[in-house]
Amino acid sequence: MPESRDTPDLTPPAEGFELYRHRNAKTIKTRNWHGLYWARRTEEGDYELRSVPTSLGEPSAPGGVMPREGFERLYERIEPGEAFG
Repeated sequence: MPESRDTPDLTPPAEGFELYRHRNAKTIKTRNWHGLYWARRTEEGDYELRSVPTSLGEPSAPGGVMPREGFERLYERIEPGEAFG
């Protein structure tokens, strides 16, 4: 992906994180929200979340833990190349 000030860095923040997008991200019109999160499974089976910064130079921030059932209902795993296609 070409780097741009308007495109977030899609490098995982740590080992085991995969990219997820909110299932309705393309239809929700919230300004500066791309609907992307980094997530990895916890030992309990839930998801540890980290933000995907909205532009280069911003760090990924912890987003807490979300229960598996709700997370899998709202988010889908994607490849980084699919994030803005």
